Amino acid sequence: MDKPHSHIVEQLSEYIDGELDAGTAADVEQHLAGCGDCRTLVTELRAVAARASSLVDTPPQQDLWDGVAARIVTRPHAVRGIREVARRRFSFTLTQLAAAGIALMVLSGGMVWLTSSGDSRADFPVAIGADRDLPAVAPVRLSETHYEGAIEDLEEILERGRAQLDAETVRVLEQNLKSIDAAIEECRSALAKDPANAYLNNHLAAARQRKLALLRRATALTAGS
Repeated sequence: MDKPHSHIVEQLSEYIDGELDAGTAADVEQHLAGCGDCRTLVTELRAVAARASSLVDTPPQQDLWDGVAARIVTRPHAVRGIREVARRRFSFTLTQLAAAGIALMVLSGGMVWLTSSGDSRADFPVAIGADRDLPAVAPVRLSETHYEGAIEDLEEILERGRAQLDAETVRVLEQNLKSIDAAIEECRSALAKDPANAYLNNHLAAARQRKLALLRRATALTAGS
């Protein structure tokens, strides 16, 4: 039986990087043979990988995350939780970032269906997808003020270093940020109707942490260019 489309999307970055075992790679190739959308996505991801291969993935001389983390929460253990997610994200390739954003966009469609159907069950997985390229969602809840402050700081840093990134890298980052922002807005709208829904709350927390991680990765690229 063919694997679900969303599961294949989650595996595309590993497929392109040659990290899948032979059986799983064969499943992906079988799906690609009959799915034009995924074939197009693979072509785009390979183009991103080719451009990203010329970048030197080095940390910035000055770690900009400390100041941002201080604005998120004052509890030391919570800062460590967010910092660990961000640092794990730092080692990922732009190909994986692109796949992560696209997978989030695809899977958010299921969330929209759930809320539109009126189903408020809370017995759904709290993690978005099972792609091991994506960081595990730490049980950290950010207040609206702290979250917006952290995002504002990172976006300001990214804007200052934007000129150091090539056009294709900027396009991929903007596309992923747009997808994540759309998922966040969908969650907020759904939660306005069902604020106690555990699945929606976890989905929103995960999307927020993915945006923080993506911006952290992007600012590291500008500082390391």
